[in-house]
Amino acid sequence: MPDTPLVDRALVRGLLASQLPAELADLAGARVTLLGQGWDNVMFGLGDSYVVRLPTSRLAARLIEHEIAWVATATSPLRDLGVAVPIPVFCGEPSPVFPMRWTIVPWIPGTDLSTVPVPQRRDIAGPLARSLAALHRPAPREAPHNPYRGVPLIERAAAVADRWPAVLRYLGAADTATLQDHWERARQAPDWSGPPLWIHGDAHARNIIQRDGRLAGLIDFGDVSAGDPAVDLATGRLSFDAEGFARFREVATAAGPYDAAIWDRATGWAVVILTALIADPVNRRNFSGLVEDARANLT
Repeated sequence: MPDTPLVDRALVRGLLASQLPAELADLAGARVTLLGQGWDNVMFGLGDSYVVRLPTSRLAARLIEHEIAWVATATSPLRDLGVAVPIPVFCGEPSPVFPMRWTIVPWIPGTDLSTVPVPQRRDIAGPLARSLAALHRPAPREAPHNPYRGVPLIERAAAVADRWPAVLRYLGAADTATLQDHWERARQAPDWSGPPLWIHGDAHARNIIQRDGRLAGLIDFGDVSAGDPAVDLATGRLSFDAEGFARFREVATAAGPYDAAIWDRATGWAVVILTALIADPVNRRNFSGLVEDARANLT
């Protein structure tokens, strides 16, 4: 039996018609356009100003619950910096046709960073680093925990070990050896010893929105949680070339509440993310641009 029902435009229209309150009733007739599917959600454009996000699995449904509960609180420093975030304007309820919660969030104008050639991303590096450093502040005790993000790297070691054969087949011996060297150095770095900080958890280039060469927004806070901020700083290694990463690191180091080992762990998280993409054929195809950018930046 499938984990979730088939999500298509007809299902979305039915959910809108049956659940939207009177003050949002006009949206029930708005144009519905498939935007794409990420790791955890299917996204549909709703008119020109909104996006409908529906989880693709029971695990993703738990993540969207975290997003509904915490994104407004966690992201207040980003909004203070003028970085837009998708705070839900409506939260749908489970129903017989779709058994999980779903959301409508604002559309953030711009294009994601993965559409920009890597050398042209450098002007985004500093503002992104400053924004992530602002996000990284102590989270309350009741903040969500994510077993796949922001945890000690040893907790991801078994998963990474299982991926090396697929990585070797895809990258070849030389690039795989480089990634393994990065990974071993990261594993030897001290764990984060500070308080758990708010983290985005999935700050890759497709979740970073730019407009006219400026940082415009961060999207997809399904992995928002409390933990080691190194997981977010991994995007410095995944998304930028050497010059861009140098800018990113300089600004983040000056602005953030980080320990001396943060960059070794950040590189380790970059390896975790890249190997996960490579080892899954579907993700490797769907995120092929991220894979090739990360490969060039890490090897």
